[in-house]
Amino acid sequence: MRILMLAHFYPPEMGGAGARLHGLARWLRQYGHEVTVIAGFPNYPTGTIPEQYRGKLWTREEMDGVEVIRTWVYTSPKRGGMRRLANYFSFVGASAVAGLLAAKQFDVVLASSPPLFIGLAGLFLARVRRASLVFDVRDIWPELAVEAGEFKPDATMVVWGERLERFLYRQANQITVVTRRKEKKLLDKGVPAHKLHIVSNGVDIDVLQPKNLEDWRQKFELGDKFVAVYAGLIGIFQGVDVIVNAAKLLKKQPHIHFLIVGDGVKRADLEAEAAKHSLTNITFVPPQPREAIPDILHAADVALVPLVNEQLVDAVPSKLLEAWGCRRPVVLMAGGEARRLMEESGGGRVIAPGSATALAATLTEMAAGDPADLDRYADRGYKYVAENFDRPKLARQMETVLQAEIGVELAHAERA
Repeated sequence: MRILMLAHFYPPEMGGAGARLHGLARWLRQYGHEVTVIAGFPNYPTGTIPEQYRGKLWTREEMDGVEVIRTWVYTSPKRGGMRRLANYFSFVGASAVAGLLAAKQFDVVLASSPPLFIGLAGLFLARVRRASLVFDVRDIWPELAVEAGEFKPDATMVVWGERLERFLYRQANQITVVTRRKEKKLLDKGVPAHKLHIVSNGVDIDVLQPKNLEDWRQKFELGDKFVAVYAGLIGIFQGVDVIVNAAKLLKKQPHIHFLIVGDGVKRADLEAEAAKHSLTNITFVPPQPREAIPDILHAADVALVPLVNEQLVDAVPSKLLEAWGCRRPVVLMAGGEARRLMEESGGGRVIAPGSATALAATLTEMAAGDPADLDRYADRGYKYVAENFDRPKLARQMETVLQAEIGVELAHAERA
């Protein structure tokens, strides 16, 4: 197959969105398919484009045998809704142009949302290239923004977003989602069952083994402290403020230490809050390359996976799966689908989102408990993710969806 992927987020950018698309592209290429990715110049979450891309309109690179065409996008380190929309729409236009200039024929266009608007570029290129459109819905937008409290349900952006959402669902040949709950929601929105396929997020187990590139405990003088780590985006949906609030409650228990690794719109505020309360039991670490994450997680006793509230019932944070892939026990602060996975796996503890009191109590108990209990959590989580979320297997599932759709189109062409 000749596959074109449109990815607003792609490594080296942080986050599960880029990791999903990169993993699928890499494995589909290994399975013998010709894969081209169109992505913007790296800028997320800092809003700053690296020096090597500045002053350019586009570049061509190769990552793991996959051709990656990177395009200019509007970006700014300053935050704001209008700037974010400008970033989204600039990629819609730039990716559409890049797809035309690629001078290639494609069998299928895979556009991954959110941002929802990327579906417009995918639809345009699918029509121009006479290819099938597969719409990969990682999160249901604008519903996600409403659930997180970012918009009110009757906001103009939400109303128009829902109209665009319904239009793209109608136009797509096939739609992939990452959880059962998302499949159910799209069925409730009137999407035909024959269009819907579940292709979960996953992890590359081999990639998550420790590289021993750096001794993180030694670097931050953690010694034999009980270390709880959060590694990922520090944004609105992640609810990382609960960690800082728990650190306040544990201020007089210096044997428990927090590491927060990453960047995002909330980081500066959280650092300021920690400084305001003179917290010495929490360390903020700049964003690290993905290859360093296994070593960071292995340096910790437990991984923390929060979400901002109980309303995000569809979300399964990629960091949950990555922590299990690294054989780390997890304290999950979420409901819905993520809670279900925790209950099925037995890979750690689950508490209510936003409860610093519950987090502090849970960590105090775990730090004082039998280390063998942590090992059991870690082993269960690893076994569960290896059986259910192994990315090579999930890439095969995506391959099946794409091949089936192309077969349908070829059959139609032969009958015409």
